[in-house]
Amino acid sequence: MENNEATNSTPEKKGNTTNKLLIAVILLLFCFCGYLIWQNLELQKLLEQGDIAYTAVSSERDQVKSDLENMLAQYDEMSANNEELSEELQAERTKIEELLKQAKGKNWTIHKLRKETETLRTIMKGYVVQIDSLNQANGRLTEENKVVKTELTSEKSKTKDLTKKNEGLSDLVTVASYLKTSGLKSYGVKIKSNNTGKESDRAKKIGKIRTEFTVLKNNITVPGKKWVYIRILTPDGKVLSEKTDDSNKFDFNGVRGLYSSKQQIDYNNQQKSLKIDWVKTEDFPVGEYNVEVYADGVDIGKTKFSLK
Repeated sequence: MENNEATNSTPEKKGNTTNKLLIAVILLLFCFCGYLIWQNLELQKLLEQGDIAYTAVSSERDQVKSDLENMLAQYDEMSANNEELSEELQAERTKIEELLKQAKGKNWTIHKLRKETETLRTIMKGYVVQIDSLNQANGRLTEENKVVKTELTSEKSKTKDLTKKNEGLSDLVTVASYLKTSGLKSYGVKIKSNNTGKESDRAKKIGKIRTEFTVLKNNITVPGKKWVYIRILTPDGKVLSEKTDDSNKFDFNGVRGLYSSKQQIDYNNQQKSLKIDWVKTEDFPVGEYNVEVYADGVDIGKTKFSLK
């Protein structure tokens, strides 16, 4: 009987041991499953944090890119409007382009980009202030230039008016300086045997044509020796002249032409009476004659007479 009891107790002990091992394994499995669940939860948290960080960094990178692109546009505008600073602005613009390339690439450090962007922004603000000062100075200069131009235009207008007045006065003085005549007349002279003369209107009987007149007093005229020229035009318009070459011509009223006779006088601004004769070289035609008197290149008197 003792052997049977011993035999029955042995299976019971084995069964208890097996049950304990199963329970231990089950507990270990539960622990391991709990650990896996905890790890999974932690991993999800890390992934979520990584997504948030990535999103934040990407957003900041996009903001940096936007800032750089805006600064690039501003530098372009400043370079176009300010030639004085174009070289310096171009250098800063090149730096911005390089940073923009880094921001668009894979190898970039957001902190470094942000720092350099802020540095460039500070530099740009300095240029903006400098350019604003230049623009204000240019504006003042432009306004001053407008005032100067207005004053210059006004002065030019005044000068032009004065020039015209002076020219007018000069013309008046010039005209006033011309010699004037009075008592001008021309007539035919019949020469007697004793070489004296008598006025006549008979073409066949006269031997010369006499022109007499008085040169009036003129204090404006420059005194000195002056030539007085007489032009006698026949009824058919021919100038009575000894010669027809240049030796018998003079300048008058802007042209050069023949004269009939001339006489030099010493004019001292006082009244002077003159008689100038044209001696017959051929028969005088019948009709009306025109006589012109010139001095200093302008006519100082005209008259007419007739022969029959």
